[in-house]
Amino acid sequence: MFCPNCRYEYLETVTVCPDCNERLVSQLRDKSKESDSYDDWVRLALLSSMQHSKVVVEALHSNDIPAVLLSDNGPCTHNCQMGSVSEELTSDGFMVLVPSEFVGEADQIAGSVLGEEWEQAKLYDVEP
Repeated sequence: MFCPNCRYEYLETVTVCPDCNERLVSQLRDKSKESDSYDDWVRLALLSSMQHSKVVVEALHSNDIPAVLLSDNGPCTHNCQMGSVSEELTSDGFMVLVPSEFVGEADQIAGSVLGEEWEQAKLYDVEP
C-alpha cells in the first residue's frame, strides 16, 4: 500500500498514512504524467455542506483522483500550493476542483456518493 501524498510504501495491514493522514492506495500514479500546474483544474461543484464536500474529496482521493476543496478560508486539503486557483475563492460554500482529465471519473464518483445533491451543485456539464 502507498500514500498518494508522500508516496511512502506501507504493509498491506496499514490503510491510512501515519504522516499525512491520507487513505493509502494499492498503486501510485506515475508522477511524470501529473501536471505541475493547476491551470487545467476545473471547478466541478459548489456544495453548501463542509461535511459533504469533505466526503466527496475523500472519495476522490481514495480512487487516486487529485482533488482540492476551496472555501472562503482557502484550500482545505494537504496540497495548499494551488497557484492562481487559490486566489479565486468563494464565500458561498465549498468548491470541489479536479484536473480536467479527471472530470468524468470524478463526476461519476461524486454522483454516486451524494446523488441529487451533487447534480444540483455541479458547475461543470459532464458529457455522458
